[in-house]
Amino acid sequence: MPHDEHKKTLRDIETLSYYAKKFQRLRVDRAHGIAPHKPILLLSVIELIGKGAIKENKIYLSDELIKTFLKYWSYLGSESHNPDISRPFFHMRSGKFWHLWANPGYEKIIASKMKLKTFAEVKRAIKYAHLDEDLFEFLQEPLTRASLLVVLVSRWFPGRHEQIEQIYFQSSEF
Repeated sequence: MPHDEHKKTLRDIETLSYYAKKFQRLRVDRAHGIAPHKPILLLSVIELIGKGAIKENKIYLSDELIKTFLKYWSYLGSESHNPDISRPFFHMRSGKFWHLWANPGYEKIIASKMKLKTFAEVKRAIKYAHLDEDLFEFLQEPLTRASLLVVLVSRWFPGRHEQIEQIYFQSSEF
């Protein structure tokens, strides 16, 4: 393997490891038990990228994303939490790999770190979220997507990989 290609491979492994750690260390609300919103949002995004529904690095708070989130929530969600997608959609930015693109006129609100609390506020202020480019590329590749999925499931839903695989292959329609 040529030296430059070897360096790129090592860099890719280090970068993949970086995102694996980010997935393991998601900051979640623990006030009433672990709130699984962020891991479920990531599962939903990974599924939609894997199925080709998200083709470019723009994650809209679309009906399809909401349905997919609610599908996972129905199996993995917590009874002591509401299945509100808008909060993890907004707060995932604390992980430093999820970035928000403001709708025109809302740039200062997004930049100010002001908390958006309702679905309507999030929908009004945020045009879409996007991932670090490296992470988006990893999630487009079946092998690295599967690796990151295993990390996410092992950390947040241990012992439920087979169930999550079954959920993944279900339609998002109820």
